[in-house]
This record gives sequence, structure tokens and C-alpha cells, in this order.
Amino acid sequence: MKNYRPILLQHLAVSVPGVKVRQLRLNQHTPEAVWTPHAHEHGQVLVYLSGRGRQVVQEKPYDCRPGTVIYVEPGAVHGFERVLARPPLVLVVDLDLEITRSTPHPCAQMPDADLTKVRASVTRLFHIRQVEHREATLLVGSIVLEILDRVLLAAGWIKAFNRYGDAKAMNTTRFVERVLDRMDGAEVTLETIAARSGYQMDHLNRRLKAECGLTLGQLRSRHRLERAQRYIQQGLPFQTVGERIGIVDNNYFSRWFRQQTGMSPSAWKKAPQVAVRF
Repeated sequence: MKNYRPILLQHLAVSVPGVKVRQLRLNQHTPEAVWTPHAHEHGQVLVYLSGRGRQVVQEKPYDCRPGTVIYVEPGAVHGFERVLARPPLVLVVDLDLEITRSTPHPCAQMPDADLTKVRASVTRLFHIRQVEHREATLLVGSIVLEILDRVLLAAGWIKAFNRYGDAKAMNTTRFVERVLDRMDGAEVTLETIAARSGYQMDHLNRRLKAECGLTLGQLRSRHRLERAQRYIQQGLPFQTVGERIGIVDNNYFSRWFRQQTGMSPSAWKKAPQVAVRF
């Protein structure tokens, strides 16, 4: 990010139902930095804004790139490993989350559009020179919640919903999901799905973004990931899983799955994972 400067917001005490934010900071991992495994009594969310690295949580490695969201639950031992010369820029939020059925996934990938929004929110914090002054309390708190809105959506703790509509929310999204259930495959293009749904691509993307915050391509990726995780849990071979969700090249399926979850299909299968719900 341009105009980077360190940010440390202590004793935030920003609280909404189910979430209490303790602290927020922006870390630039320097080449000489050494991060030994450690744990906290509170939860922690890490958001990679730029660069790459490897986060190890409870001895499980997660390869991280811009947009990767890592959730570390209270008491979980975790650490950082540098993988490239370029140090990553990581947003760290210490928080307490109410544990519900939508417990955050340990590693998720944020859509590019949401990553752009998070970066913009962090930049707004840059411009508040006296962030801990009383006069800035409400402004800082609102920006922090904007960031968490995108981050916890990516991690699966909150669900996508229509932020602008009425009780008819998600009608288009649910219809498109039914279309995906019936006809998604390697030979099926996004244009074909849009046409089967009765919309031009641009118009459909606008409707989906208004309803669930995702484009058609992003919705299909999440739909495919949910199915892939279910098939892996059922014990199907990875080649078969890829073919069933429309990715016939096994090597590409492995790369795609790692991009979505931070883990290879084999590593995810060995770990006691909960399928991501969107």
C-alpha cells in the first residue's frame, strides 16, 4: 500500500452484538523479523493486504497472499514464516467473537473487491492523525467495523445478505444457485449461466452484488468450494471431486482449492474442518 505508516489502536473496546474489538494494528513483517509460536487468550484475525507469507496455526501451515484472511481462535498456537524477500503487510485485529454455528473458517480468501474496500478503510485510518483522541472515537469505530464487516464475511462468521433491498432479499441469488446446481460444469461459461438465469451478464452481476455482495464468478467459486468440501468429506478421489465441480484438470483443481482455503485438498481432508457456508 502507498503511504504506509504504522498503526496501533489500543483499548478500542468497539463492541456490537457478538463481536468485541480489543486492538487493531498494521504489521510490516521485516526480513529480519522472527515470530516464534505463541498464543493469546483472545481471538485474532489476520488480513494480508499485500505480499505473501505462511501462517502456522496449531501446526497447520496456510500459504497466504493478498486477500487471505486467517482466524486464530483463543488459545491456538500460531506463528509466521517468511517465504519471499518482499515482506507482507498484515492487518491484525484482536477480538472476542461469540461462537455460533457460523464459527470462522481458519483460512479464507477475500474477493478482490472486498480487499479493495478494506485497503480503502485502512487508508482512511492513515488520514486520522490523532486516532485515539475522544473526538475521533466514533469515526475510528465506524471504520473498524467497516473492515470487520468484509473480513468476517470472508471468514464465514457472518453471511451475505441484501443490504439494500426489502423482504424479497436474495431471490436472484437463490435462483442462480439453483441454476448452478443443475448445470455447472467445465464447459459451462458464466455467460451461459447468466443467459439461463434470464439476464445479461452485467445486469446479473449488478443484481447479485446488491443482494449478496458477490459477482457471478465469485458466487460460482464459493458454490464450487462448498460442493468440493462436501465431496472430499465423503471420501471421493480428488480427480473425481474436480470433475464433479467442473474443474477437470487435477493440478489446476489443487491450485484452485489452495487459493480458496489456504490448504491443499489432501491437507484439508486430514484436518478436522467444517465446510465453509456462504
